[in-house]
Amino acid sequence: MQMPIHNSMEEIVANCLKEYLVRNAELQKLDDVKFDDIMALTLNRLPAKYVTTQKGEVFAKTQLRAQLESDVFKELAYAIEKVTSFRRDSGS
Repeated sequence: MQMPIHNSMEEIVANCLKEYLVRNAELQKLDDVKFDDIMALTLNRLPAKYVTTQKGEVFAKTQLRAQLESDVFKELAYAIEKVTSFRRDSGS
């Protein structure tokens, strides 16, 4: 079945971030802006995997999750470190 084109890495990264948060109570206190920054930074450092069908999405999730999960967690750790150590100006 045809569906709108989207990057399947978004859901994979979101799920890995949720797993990461379960293990780290301090990160659960971060605001939505920081969560979005972590997601964006992580996704920008990983290869995009676009799909257009449900079959492609299922394939991407099963194949890519196994292959890229360690890369995703590595990039999440990098993004979390960058975002949590960065102070935004009060005007931003």
